[in-house]
Amino acid sequence: MKNTYTLFLGLLITLCLSACRTTRIETPAPRPLAPKPALTQAKKSLAPKKLSPQEIPPVLGGLVQSDNWVIYKDKQQEEFVGHVSYDNEAYVFRADYALSDRARHTFTARGHVFLRQNNPDGSFYQAQADRGAYNYQTQKGELFGTPQKPVQLVYRNEKGQLVTAFAQIIYFNLQEKIYILEKKVRMEREDAQGTQIITAQKITLKQTQEYALAEGNATITDGKRTLVADTLEYDRKNNLTHAYGARPLTFGTTEQGDYAVIADEIKSDAQGQQIRLDGQVQGWFVSPQINDSKLNKKF
Repeated sequence: MKNTYTLFLGLLITLCLSACRTTRIETPAPRPLAPKPALTQAKKSLAPKKLSPQEIPPVLGGLVQSDNWVIYKDKQQEEFVGHVSYDNEAYVFRADYALSDRARHTFTARGHVFLRQNNPDGSFYQAQADRGAYNYQTQKGELFGTPQKPVQLVYRNEKGQLVTAFAQIIYFNLQEKIYILEKKVRMEREDAQGTQIITAQKITLKQTQEYALAEGNATITDGKRTLVADTLEYDRKNNLTHAYGARPLTFGTTEQGDYAVIADEIKSDAQGQQIRLDGQVQGWFVSPQINDSKLNKKF
C-alpha cells in the first residue's frame, strides 16, 4: 500500500505549479544562430523546476490551450472554456472548463477532468474526475466523481505494478501528505501473486506515517482469503494490522484447508504471518488431510 500513498502527489498541483515550468512567448523570428553544443546539452539535462506560487506567470493563457480564454483583471481570474488542455509530455491536463483565481489562490476544473504525471523511471500517476479544486497556498484539494462515474486514480511503479482506486470524493493535503477517499471506495493492487482488493466507505491514507485506516464495512481480499470488519487499521511502521468493530470475520482457503473464524478483534503483523484472535472466538477449520485420514473414517 505504500505505493498507493503517493498516488495524489502530482495530480491537481500539476497545472498550478508544475505546468508553469515552461512559458511560450510570441516574438519576431530571430536571426538563426549557430547552435552551442554545450548549452544545448545543459538544457536537456536540467530537471523541471518546481515553482513557488509567487513564480507563476501573470497569466496562464500562454500555457493552457482552450476554445475560449477570458481574463477578469479586477477579480484576478482567468477562465478557460472548451477543450482545455496542457501537455508538456511530463504533465498532462484536460478538462471542459477551468478557472484560475489568484485572489483565492485556487485552481478549479470541471467536465472530463484528466490529470497525468509521467516520471523518468517509467512510473506514472493518473486521475480522472468530474470536477476538482486545488488551493496552491494551503496545498489542499479535492476531486469529485458522479454516481455513474467515480473518481479513478491510477499509479504504476517502475516495475509495472498497478494500484487503482475508485471513490466518489477524494480530499488531499499535499503538505501533510494525507489523503481521504470517501463513499464506495475500492482499491485494487496487482502483483505477482494476483490482485488484492480493499473496499470500504472511507479510507484515510497517511503517507509519512505509512498508515491506512479503512472504515465502514471494510473488506480486504486476495481471492483466496478475506477479512471483513467495521474498521481495518494498517500501521506499517509498527508492523500491525488490526481489525475490530462488529465482530471481524476472516475466511478462506490455505494449503492446509478451508477455514472461517469470527472474533471480537483480529490482530496480525503487517505481513499476515502471525495472527492473534481476541475476545469471544468462534470458527471452524477443514483439512483434506484430516478428512482423508484412517482415523476420521472410523467416525
